[in-house]
Amino acid sequence: MQKVVVHVGAPKVASTSIQSFLRRNAGRLREQGIYPLDSTLLPIKPDGTSPMGPDLQFEAILGGPDDVRKKTSALIDRYCQAFDAEARNAKGGVIVWSAENLTRLSADRSVLLAAFREVSRRFDLEVMLYVRRPDLWLESYWKQFALKIHQESPARWALRRAGTGYPDFLAAARAWEEAVGHDRIAVRPLDPAALWNGSLLEDFAARLGATGLDCSMTNENRMLHPAFLAFCHRHADILFLGPHDTRLFDWAEVVGLFARSDSRILGPMVRQQVLALLADNNRALLTEFCPVEAPALMPDWCPALGTAEIPASDLDPPQSPGRLATLERIAAWFLAQGLRVHSGLIKH
Repeated sequence: MQKVVVHVGAPKVASTSIQSFLRRNAGRLREQGIYPLDSTLLPIKPDGTSPMGPDLQFEAILGGPDDVRKKTSALIDRYCQAFDAEARNAKGGVIVWSAENLTRLSADRSVLLAAFREVSRRFDLEVMLYVRRPDLWLESYWKQFALKIHQESPARWALRRAGTGYPDFLAAARAWEEAVGHDRIAVRPLDPAALWNGSLLEDFAARLGATGLDCSMTNENRMLHPAFLAFCHRHADILFLGPHDTRLFDWAEVVGLFARSDSRILGPMVRQQVLALLADNNRALLTEFCPVEAPALMPDWCPALGTAEIPASDLDPPQSPGRLATLERIAAWFLAQGLRVHSGLIKH
């Protein structure tokens, strides 16, 4: 039975780095009998490129008008056809695919899981799920998406989301466990005390059985300067067209507006409160799916709810005074116009 390793995310847990890693090392991986596919399930060539192929329309299937049975059948056909096609090249090797959107917890999750339940019957399937300490995950999600559409401060936003049980990595892990079986899912926790930066890619390579690869991390994982992010948040209505508009951040990365490696957006008291709110969920996740790492991670991931107050400056950072706020607004407007002109030049 053909071996297939599927990395299902979670989003904001180094998925982009893993996909870049597969492209960067495609030649060496193939030499070792490991055959990477790109996000559209097409084979990645030894030079890191992929051939042009038909749009498999995963999102169109999930969002389409068909009933659950037809959607599931369509996904099964596309997954199995792609794995069967690459199996003819693999000839007993390992096929690996990274697609972080497979951990979605929306209404169409049941369709995805039902499709992979059938895939696991036809292939020797292994599912890899990387999770992240929730305070770090919320911080990462805020700076990439939430600051563009939410007016509340990052601390208030993170505390509100944690209070609703978000992120719920436990639900994602249990859902995949139910679909493919406990022995077929590997959950790996990202934390500065365990897997972090290049060690994550080394771990991923080791689980593929690959050696001698480039496991360096690139700029996509570096945080932009907190002062720049705060500026973007204050003027998000001018600077961004929506949560997935990356033009400004792409420009900031090019000019090097990165933070120091130890910079953080959320203060220590906010982090402790976030982790305390999610402690029961985290404890169950580590106990059920990460028993080896659990003893070392449990104290940080599962603190008791503290009584110390969060500093007011963390909850509501001071705003710029009147004249400076006006100048900021003007600068944001000119920056937005520059992005619009640049986008227009690229299109033409």
